[in-house]
This record gives sequence, C-alpha cells and structure tokens, in this order.
Amino acid sequence: MKFTSKNGKVFWIFIILLVLVMAIVAFLFLSPTFERIAPKVSIEKEIYWNLQKPIKVSISDNNDIQSYNISFNDGQKQITLDTRVVKNEKGLIELEILPPSFDESHKPKEGNIKIDVLDTSKWNFFRGNQTVVTSKLIIDKKSPVANVIGNSYLLRQGGSGIIIVEIADENLKDYYISFNDEEVFELFPFYKKNFYISIITWPVQIKEFKKVNLVAVDMAGNKSVAKVPFYIKTFAEKADDIKVSEDFINGVSKQVLENSEMNIPTETVDIFLKANKELREKNVKTIREVVRKNFSNILVTSYDIKPFLRLENSATVAGFGERRSYFYNDQKIDEAWHLGMDWASTKRAPIKTFNDGKVIYKDYLGIYGDTIILDHGLGLASLYAHTSTISVELNDEVKAGQQIGNTGATGAVFGDHLHFGMLVQGIEVNPNEWLDFTWMKTNVTKTIEDAVKIINGSAK
Repeated sequence: MKFTSKNGKVFWIFIILLVLVMAIVAFLFLSPTFERIAPKVSIEKEIYWNLQKPIKVSISDNNDIQSYNISFNDGQKQITLDTRVVKNEKGLIELEILPPSFDESHKPKEGNIKIDVLDTSKWNFFRGNQTVVTSKLIIDKKSPVANVIGNSYLLRQGGSGIIIVEIADENLKDYYISFNDEEVFELFPFYKKNFYISIITWPVQIKEFKKVNLVAVDMAGNKSVAKVPFYIKTFAEKADDIKVSEDFINGVSKQVLENSEMNIPTETVDIFLKANKELREKNVKTIREVVRKNFSNILVTSYDIKPFLRLENSATVAGFGERRSYFYNDQKIDEAWHLGMDWASTKRAPIKTFNDGKVIYKDYLGIYGDTIILDHGLGLASLYAHTSTISVELNDEVKAGQQIGNTGATGAVFGDHLHFGMLVQGIEVNPNEWLDFTWMKTNVTKTIEDAVKIINGSAK
C-alpha cells in the first residue's frame, strides 16, 4: 500500500487526538480539582449518650469540604442534628453534636447516627466524593445503682477496712472505691450478681482523712457517688534515729544497688541516698504492680481469712509506722517510713504462713532482699522479706502452717530478721490488725456476715 499525504494527515490527527486524550486523562487523575479520595469521618462505632455532653465528630479531607449532614434515626423519626454547607473548609473540621430536643411523645432509647459528607472535588461527574458513616447510638440518662451494704466500723490511719456494696447498670463501665480522690481501690464480685467487696486502707503517709466514696460510672458517662461512713483514728507515729556508718554504705547499700543492677554513685552519701530513696521507690512500685496484676474477677462466695501469727519465738525489733531519720557523721541525710514488722529470732529461723495463699512473687527485691509475696484473695497479700532461703516456687498454692523459707539478712539490713508486711492492693498496711483476733472478727468476719444477711434479705 502506498503511503499518501492524506494518510499522513490522518495519522498526525490521530496522534494529536491521542495526546490530547492522554493529557485530559492525566489532568483528571493528577489535578487536585478532580481528587478522588473520599472524606474521612472519625466517630465511635457505638456511642452511649446521656444527652448531657456533646458527641465529638472529626471530618477531614485532602480537598475542601463542601457540606455535611448529621442525622439521628430510631426507625420512627429522623431528626437532623447538624447540617451545613461549608464550601471552602480545608483540612479538618472538629464538631460537637449537641443533643436534640425530643418531645414528650418521642423518647427513643436507641437508634443510628448517620453522617453524610461531600467534598468540593469535581470527580464523579462534578458531584464530588461522598462518605456516609453510620454509628449505633444508645441513649442512657439513668445513673448506676450504687449502694453501700456494709463496712467496717473504724478506719485507722495506716489500717485496713472492708466494704461491701451493690452496683447495677445495664451499661456499666467502671466502679471503684476512692480514698480522698487520691487512691483508687478495686472492687471484686462477691456472693451474688451486682454485689462487690473491697479491702481498703488509709495509707499511713496520708495525714488528712477527707472521704471514702463508692463510685460507679456507665458507658454514657452517668456517675453515681455514695459516701462510705467511717469513724476514723489518726496514727501516732514513732520517731526513730538511725546512725549509718561508712562500712554499712560501702558494704550493704552498695551491694544492694549492684544486685539491683543500678549504677553506683561515687560519693558515699549518694550511694546511701540512691538505695534508700530511688531503689526503695522502685521496690514499692514493684510490690504494688505484682499484687494488682494478680487480681481476679471470679465471684467470691465466702472469705475465710484467719489471724496471722508472729514469727515463732521472736522479738519485735521494729514496728509499723516508724518514721526513720538516717544520720551520717551526725548529719541527717534522709528519712523513710518503716511499713512492716521486724521480728528477730535465731539465725535462719523457719518462716511459716498461717493462711492459705498463692505465691505471686519469689525474687530479689532491692532493699527487701530475697522476698516472698503470697496472695490471699480480695487484693490482700502478705510479704516476707530478707530471707536467706526460699522453699516455695512461683504460683505454688501454699497451705496454712507450711514453711515457705528461712529468715536472713539479704537486702538493706543490719542483721538476720524477718520483715513481715501486710499488703492491701499493694499498699503496706499495719500488720498488727491482721494479727489481732478481735479486730479480725469485728472488722472482717462480722462485717461480711452482716452484709450477707442484708443481701439475702434476712437482716433483722
């Protein structure tokens, strides 16, 4: 076939048209005017609303946002919550959706929120990109039931108390006991559905007692607060001055830091301060974490805890709540609370537990040395520190009267003894209460028994 000028013209026209088409296609795909990415809408998939606080909605787009419409539909009515023609709102729009005014004949409990957003892109035949998001909405204006069923009569500074409560809500989110709005204590399922129990403490370091509250919050943000009544008694702390020698610091304090894999300061006083302050705080934090991570939400139908007993044939060499001041070369360099009982007997004396429990910690613990922690349920634990030997393993179930180790001088100590501590949700409390048969009968056993009678509806 012979190539003619006519054919040449057709060819070049075709090429030009092809280039134009390709240019148009490239323009459509690359131009921001024809952007193809739909707007993004950020909102929870399931929303609980008490019609008090606004619902937060976030709308974003690479292009300008043209308009949005937010509506509620419960199957009977559709109500517009917010609608706006924006035109030139680029980037991000943060919205707070205010509650609608429902009339008396229309009080929906649930429905759907629909969010319809359109951008200013010329894509989709100049209609723009559209995003439609639907979220389930549950309307809940009722606060949770939160009643105090029973509690121990007296709460001492540094001591323990027990609380039994009733909590009920279809959409319950959180519940706890608060002390002075500073400390939070977990509640554990007790006896029957909707009833809970907690052992709490007034931490000895907190001087002022303000309040103990039961707090319950539902998914919609409705909150119930009930006061827990206590008679209170402050703690008369004992001051104790301790002289610290250079030999003790360069020997015991330094070794404790080394065993804890902490850097050793060059100055003698700094060695002691690091062990007594920084390491002590770290150890206390570990104790709390160990106890709290072993909490159980299994329903407790009864709680049989017996008085603990002191180390056999021992003398008390230090008590709970002593405020120790440390002196080096006749200069006060630090202070700290002693939050347990120190009992000394013969060297390597056998250590027995007098309640069933589970071994939740068995390891070296800084200033406490080789330490055992036993969990006794409901957030109550016992601590045995400075041991020379440990005869139980982690997660072992131990029985009352069982030997778990021997006393020793590990950690930051002057000699062989047992540091015995009682822990309420990881906080060291006064062990003397848990050694006292009368206190336990009055504040634990009887309080629980009386609460069970109320729960059963048999209280007189």
